[in-house]
Amino acid sequence: MKQFLLSSLFLTFSLLSQGQTLTYKQLLKLREMDKPEIANYLQPRGWIKMSDDAPTDQMMGKAVWAYTPSGGGALAWCILYYNTTSPSRILYNFQDAAKFNKISRKVTKRSERQPGPQPALENVETYSDYLKGEYVFRLFVYTQPNYYGVKLFLQD
Repeated sequence: MKQFLLSSLFLTFSLLSQGQTLTYKQLLKLREMDKPEIANYLQPRGWIKMSDDAPTDQMMGKAVWAYTPSGGGALAWCILYYNTTSPSRILYNFQDAAKFNKISRKVTKRSERQPGPQPALENVETYSDYLKGEYVFRLFVYTQPNYYGVKLFLQD
């Protein structure tokens, strides 16, 4: 009985932690989807839609999903920036250095880093842009310890 309980607890924990993890390939897949498809992809995996601000003439729309939100925070965030006149952008923010290193290795492998000065961004310690095919991957290290982000969008 004790072994069954421990196995069940371990399985539940591993399934919960897998739901928040988006991989390099999944980010590419999400970038190609529209908002309803992204919702259908994320929600069965435990993500909850938090907001959806429609686009205006000056700003892209912003749909936000959170993984296990509580008290204004969450374990991970997936943000879709969209409008009808330009390609969408996906931003994935999460708390896991090992996952960030894994995605970073995939991004930097056979890609070209964009040199030049980077403007300061609020709450961002560093970021780098990498060109890979038709995409730009922006890798963020936030000022909050152990907090990272990956933004994916088409080259201009």
